[in-house]
Amino acid sequence: MLFSEKYYYLFWLLHLFLLLLFFSVGNHALAQAQNSKQIPADKVSRVSELWKQASQRQLYKHPYWLKLLHFYSIGESVGQWSFKSDIASTSFFLAETGKTDPKAELKATLSALLSPKIQQSNQHARCKFIARFNWLRSELDFPELEELKCPLFERWADLKEAKELSIVFVSAFLRNPASTFGHLLIKFNSSNPHFGHSLLRPTLNFGAITNADDNPLVYALRGLFGGYDGRFSDERFYNFNHVYGENELRDLWEYPLHFTREQQKRITYHAWELLQGVNFTYYFFLDNCAYRMAELLEMAWTDSTRINTSGALWAIPIDVIFKLKKFKSSSENHSLLGYPKLIPSRQRKLQRRVAQLDNNEQEQLKQLIDAENSFDSAEFLSFSRHSQARILDALLDYHQYAINESSKEQYRLDRTKLLQVRSNLPILEKIDSTETVISPVEGSPPMRFRFGTVYNDKLGPAFELGTWANYHDLLGEESGHFSNAEVVTLDLRIQMRKNTFAITKFQLFNIQKLALNPTGISDDNEWSWRARGGWEREKFTCFPCRQFRVAGGFGRAVSLGKKDLEYIFVDLFAETKKDTISAVAYGLAPHFGMTWSPISKWKVRFEGGWFTRVSGPKKQYLRTLFDQRLTLGQNWDIRLELRQNENIEATFALHYFW
Repeated sequence: MLFSEKYYYLFWLLHLFLLLLFFSVGNHALAQAQNSKQIPADKVSRVSELWKQASQRQLYKHPYWLKLLHFYSIGESVGQWSFKSDIASTSFFLAETGKTDPKAELKATLSALLSPKIQQSNQHARCKFIARFNWLRSELDFPELEELKCPLFERWADLKEAKELSIVFVSAFLRNPASTFGHLLIKFNSSNPHFGHSLLRPTLNFGAITNADDNPLVYALRGLFGGYDGRFSDERFYNFNHVYGENELRDLWEYPLHFTREQQKRITYHAWELLQGVNFTYYFFLDNCAYRMAELLEMAWTDSTRINTSGALWAIPIDVIFKLKKFKSSSENHSLLGYPKLIPSRQRKLQRRVAQLDNNEQEQLKQLIDAENSFDSAEFLSFSRHSQARILDALLDYHQYAINESSKEQYRLDRTKLLQVRSNLPILEKIDSTETVISPVEGSPPMRFRFGTVYNDKLGPAFELGTWANYHDLLGEESGHFSNAEVVTLDLRIQMRKNTFAITKFQLFNIQKLALNPTGISDDNEWSWRARGGWEREKFTCFPCRQFRVAGGFGRAVSLGKKDLEYIFVDLFAETKKDTISAVAYGLAPHFGMTWSPISKWKVRFEGGWFTRVSGPKKQYLRTLFDQRLTLGQNWDIRLELRQNENIEATFALHYFW
């Protein structure tokens, strides 16, 4: 009995203890529940107040809000058949209907911005959508918010030491059709003494996310018709300099942009938003790097200011640079586009180095390259130590160029020995190149209108109108353009005579590159090549008769003097007057031509070709041309063109470039 009473009291004491414990936990849970109810209620109130302000001011219609969401109306962008955002990624939108409803997206954004802090602060809306947050905070009376760090953005942007932005134009690369018109990058510069070097700066790139297994036809079709997604990415500038300048041998032009501090921040904020795995639909002719880079720079202005042209059918990189040149900085004292810096390609560096050698030094360099001589030969040692150093510096540049071109292991082995020999020679003072290289925006703009009068000895006089989409022809002023090359697309000619008119030419593309060997080094030499296709007149004795022709070939080019260029090609061609394969005729056509520029503003071109059909209806015929161009200014030139195709047709034309 005593034993039972003992356990009886222990039982009740334990029971009482458990009741007190549950009461304590329950009160704590109740307090937490009450607090959790208060936070959302408070948040709802704050969001409601902000939404009321935003609605009254109709911020969901504000040009800058639509810019931040990349909203466009019908026809403003490729594939836009309704009012919606260009962005394909659903993760970019906080509202379920955010892609089509900027009002719903604004309300969802306000709610997300006022959300409590989370452990992964970089994923909070105030960090992911930092451009939205900073703009809305400047437009609305935001409540006091708890401090939130965004370490990834802060480390990437480095706003305290950030300097000006710059846009980098990468010159054309004719070996890859996707790079025919060049490329654009945006670089974020810094004053940081350790990591502020130009090569170390974060640099934005925009490109298509392609499939390595796609064959060239599939690659072209998907690129043209939106079969790929496009995305922004960022790397250190040295990666792009290596790919474009060292491997692809393309010059890079860096233009500083004179934005204000606030404008620069707005661009930086939105760039960060677009780096969060945001995809666009990629179209080669419009929604490409030129369009998207210009679109990003438009974030500098909170009004409806645009760099891109609404409703445009194409966008090309050099056109963006020309448009930026027309903008004024906030002070209105100078252009938004600063003075450029040329970052020469590996090939240009080699050619500069060789040009600084005298004739004897150049000959010794060639002998060393061709293994006709060695570092310890009497002939090489007969040069002064200063000349030996100059020759070996050029040889080092050549080895770097040759490794990129052919990746031959022997060059790597020779380079080690070369460096050992060079280390025993004196250090030379840097000699600046005397080469004059003109910036791309100092040349003629890419688009062209043509007004002309025509005389045909069989058909009589006519008036001619024409236009091309871009870019530059072989007869044109070369300042700022790719030397001895032609890239022309969508070249349209219309002639009007006797109350009738006809399309006499519609060339889809005409690309040719005349390659020279300025250094005389065997590896610094390429084949000349060209390709073209489109509709043109079969003969000049017939006004409306047209045929479709594609042609292409390889050749060689030389320069016998300083102002001339001679070239020879062997072209293969296919032509048809009907849309049936059976009517196609095939043939070959050797060509000879030359250009001569006696003065900088005057250029002459002659070319003749003998066409021989080897398949289909047999025919042989000769075509020749003799053209002259006189430059009147950056945007104007006049031309006299004589063409022979069964009979002679002469055209006097005025060109306006824009």
